[in-house]
Amino acid sequence: MSIAITDNAGPLDLNRNRGLHFSRRVFARNLLGLACVATLLVSTPARAAETVLVAAMGGYRKPVLELIEAFRKETGVEAQAAFGHIKQIETQARQNRGVAFLIGDKSLLEPTGLFSRFDRLGTGRLVLVARKGKSLSSPEDLKDAAFGRVALPHRTRTVFGGAADACVKRLHLADALSSKLLEVEGVPQVGSYLGSGEVDAGFVNKTEALALAGRAGPMLELPQSCYDPIEISLGTVRDRALTESQSRFQAFMQGDTARRIMTANGL
Repeated sequence: MSIAITDNAGPLDLNRNRGLHFSRRVFARNLLGLACVATLLVSTPARAAETVLVAAMGGYRKPVLELIEAFRKETGVEAQAAFGHIKQIETQARQNRGVAFLIGDKSLLEPTGLFSRFDRLGTGRLVLVARKGKSLSSPEDLKDAAFGRVALPHRTRTVFGGAADACVKRLHLADALSSKLLEVEGVPQVGSYLGSGEVDAGFVNKTEALALAGRAGPMLELPQSCYDPIEISLGTVRDRALTESQSRFQAFMQGDTARRIMTANGL
């Protein structure tokens, strides 16, 4: 088995996967316009109908890739995943009828009107992470001069950006942090800035915070009372006649293996 993961560093090199079928090339080509895209390609020969296509929000890249690999090992069925913000994955679902599932925050998925069914996968948790070398014991620490730039995901396009904004206000930190907050595209960008030390602290989901272990400093899980509950769901796109493989994926996502992976990733 070989796995090729492509992010936004450049065009997909499909020549390395000459055994891929046409439907897989179309799916990959449609993703080239996304700002934050990753695909998981497993080179086991399979008929197009056996491939499960999933689009997910970028903040859940790590658990989704783990879920896809566990699904492949458990069932022998091939799967691919693409990542982006809500508008990007919504566009994929509308343009590519092979995409049967979207994974992300239900509060952003539901308003699209795309879905016939939602299956709960976990609960999102907001975490404050300091860069390496900084100490952090309370959100109040952010008022200290030792903390310059503090990153958060986009306030309106991402659930965790909205949660961070709500927390800052409910903890009465808005005035003190108004000149420090740096709004970026999404959770992955906050994680990248923390890992490189370009910001002193950042608001991310617990999944990203766990992935940053060893590359960033201490993390502090924020009280869930300071932001609205966040439900992570698998949305099944309406008007899709599920193949046998897609039905198996839907069932797999409700099983013990999927639950263990989600829990291990802080969801």
